[in-house]
Amino acid sequence: MPDKLYKYCRFSVNSLRAITEAEVYYAEPRTFNDPLDCDPSLHIDIDRKHLERLLYRMLKAHLDEDKAKARMYGCRRSIGEYGDYRVIDSEAERQLMSQLDAHIRAEMKREFGNDGVLSLSATWRSVLMWSHYADEHRGLCIEYDTSEQPHPRLQPVDYHAPRAVKASDLYRWKVRDDEVSKNQVLKTYFYAKSSEWRYEREWRDISEKSGARDLPFSISAILFGYRCDDSVITSIVKLLNDKPDIKLWSVEPKEQNFKLHRRLVDRDEIEAMGVRSPPHHFLQDLDDLVADFEEVVDNASTDQRTAVDGVAYPSENSAKP
Repeated sequence: MPDKLYKYCRFSVNSLRAITEAEVYYAEPRTFNDPLDCDPSLHIDIDRKHLERLLYRMLKAHLDEDKAKARMYGCRRSIGEYGDYRVIDSEAERQLMSQLDAHIRAEMKREFGNDGVLSLSATWRSVLMWSHYADEHRGLCIEYDTSEQPHPRLQPVDYHAPRAVKASDLYRWKVRDDEVSKNQVLKTYFYAKSSEWRYEREWRDISEKSGARDLPFSISAILFGYRCDDSVITSIVKLLNDKPDIKLWSVEPKEQNFKLHRRLVDRDEIEAMGVRSPPHHFLQDLDDLVADFEEVVDNASTDQRTAVDGVAYPSENSAKP
């Protein structure tokens, strides 16, 4: 496991909370921009009887025995000839296998669909990641130190793994309580992704609930994108004036190629600047403008008022219709 992992983000209330409140957000898989992510298919490599036993065990995890049995009988009745669930021919077998496949996949989604996923990267140098997740290089990249304590569910994404969960692995986990098979199912469900995403070099931590959670790591550095506004950098520097152990880096492109490099932000220089005041000539111009306006008002005639926009209004003594 890398000692450092990175979270690309835009500058927002959420990123400020990540820094000031030591908070991270575990997203629901259904919110991912890749609809195939955490939505595996099921590879049927066991027979129908084992599939039925698997589904029954998964149903019993959240239903009482009678309701679980009713669901199972419902599958049979829906495909049996003339409603007789005991009649299973070749076509009925195919239909039943298809139904079992759909029900088991639905049960997997019910069990894992509300889990939360924290996505991190092993690199801060990705030009694409800065573009896609850090507001086109206007945002931040937070560096986390993962070396201080063990994180058993923090694992790398496998960009060469199959998309399908094996029914045999699911069966051995749910029916025989096999730990190795359980880990394989979870790995396929949460850590398998298309090879087209490999540039992200993603690592994931999984939580049983989605939403904001306390940070499981410590922040070791913050990197500012190439287009990050100076006011954002100044704000973060002043915000972390009592955290000298958190390094602040400015990310810039190299002159000779398209790669990125970083340099330390001069915190002392920014701290010494303080809060900028308006330039003196701006204040003087404002005073002159106010004085000119007051002179116009004082010189207005008694029987005609001149509006600031130059529109003439009738005096009070004008004839009324």
